[in-house]
Amino acid sequence: MAHRKLMAALGVAAMLLGTTTACTPEPIVNIPSASQGPSAPALKIGTPVVPDGVNPQEGELLAHVYAAALKAAGVAATVVPTPVMPSQLVTSLESGSIDLLPVYSRLALAGVDPAAGAVVGSAADSVSALKAALPTGISQLDAAKAEDRSAVVVTAVTAEKYQLKSLSDIGQVCDKLVMSGTKAFMTKPNGLPGLGSDYNCVPKKYLPLQPTANYSADSILWALLRDDAQMISMHTSSPTIADNSLVVLDDPKQLFLSQNIVPLVATGKVPATAQSGVNKVSAALGMDELGNLNRLALDGHYDAVTDAADAWLLQQGLIKARS
Repeated sequence: MAHRKLMAALGVAAMLLGTTTACTPEPIVNIPSASQGPSAPALKIGTPVVPDGVNPQEGELLAHVYAAALKAAGVAATVVPTPVMPSQLVTSLESGSIDLLPVYSRLALAGVDPAAGAVVGSAADSVSALKAALPTGISQLDAAKAEDRSAVVVTAVTAEKYQLKSLSDIGQVCDKLVMSGTKAFMTKPNGLPGLGSDYNCVPKKYLPLQPTANYSADSILWALLRDDAQMISMHTSSPTIADNSLVVLDDPKQLFLSQNIVPLVATGKVPATAQSGVNKVSAALGMDELGNLNRLALDGHYDAVTDAADAWLLQQGLIKARS
């Protein structure tokens, strides 16, 4: 059933792609020089730990997207489902338990070099610092365009009612509002304490719930839509922001720092020509596209994350529809 659903979706997407312009990227194709022989072991793609507040499934989705890109380049690949903790990414790549790992730059930097992770500013800075901190034997491929960050989000109704555009506007009304987010957001410096110190925002009440992008009773999103909370902490990669016309409040003091998704590889394990396929994925992975990747996995059309990953790659013009 999942296979038939995927084929039907891919057929529709293929017709849509036929109308695209010359700007559509060149597909990742089977590259003979990069292809492994029939007896070569499959490359092991690690699953990253996601930042606090991110859809828990996003790390698995990213692992499958990069694995599918390698397969399109003629390289056998398999996903290792157990998430790799940031503090273990170096030993995991060095030991050969994984060969490629897409990571979140700031989270990975904190695992490799905790001191640097605490002081780096922009997303680009965190990518550069991560590259510099990696030991010999681990290489960094191109970073994705998407700059994911935590944000305070409100409904359009709440934004209009209190004239909210920025976190600078929220201090005067914060004590009238209930906030929801993860349990960790309550205590981490760039969470509730930071809202208080940087924006004079101390909510009326805080509801610790789950960052799942669904409508279950324990969902942060559902608390907002039910008006049980009037503001929530949510990552900008969530498709539910656009799907529900939510308002992301500007953060002029940069309390919430952004980061990029960056593939790390064990040097020499991933053929150079196959790395170009991985880099094509990163080039296509902008903010809207990251949100849509999550949307494909959440909307119920696909029974497996592998199907959602393939559908996204096809949607981006990076793989061709199978007949």
